[in-house]
Amino acid sequence: MRIALALLVLVALVLAALLVPTPAAELGKPVRFSKGRPITIGSLTIEYLGQRHVSHQVFKPGFTFHDFKISAGSETKTVSWSSGTGEIGPQEFMLGGIQYQLELRQSIAREGWLRDDEFVLWHEVDYQKAAAARRNNPSHQ
Repeated sequence: MRIALALLVLVALVLAALLVPTPAAELGKPVRFSKGRPITIGSLTIEYLGQRHVSHQVFKPGFTFHDFKISAGSETKTVSWSSGTGEIGPQEFMLGGIQYQLELRQSIAREGWLRDDEFVLWHEVDYQKAAAARRNNPSHQ
């Protein structure tokens, strides 16, 4: 009887954890992500799909892409970010008529590197303002 009750409690806790909505995140702030865990930022839902490696004849190490499914209302697209050949920058995309910037590895939102499980999402306009402010602040050069 105790085992059955313990199993029932465990199942209830697991179901409760699965049904708790993911807390809303903010644009322009680092957000932790994991595969299969949708995140809400404003009117967008972002889900990390995983990473994939693509070989290339000229660039022998190839490219590692991080794929995200991003939805706004009925519109959905896959956005792929890669550091390419080493210059790390944001991946720009448009969804619902709004231009966005997706940052991984490093961000103008803060000094240093982002964690491997963090991204920063910006409206393009806010990204440009933050980038200009960072360029104009000598302590961030």
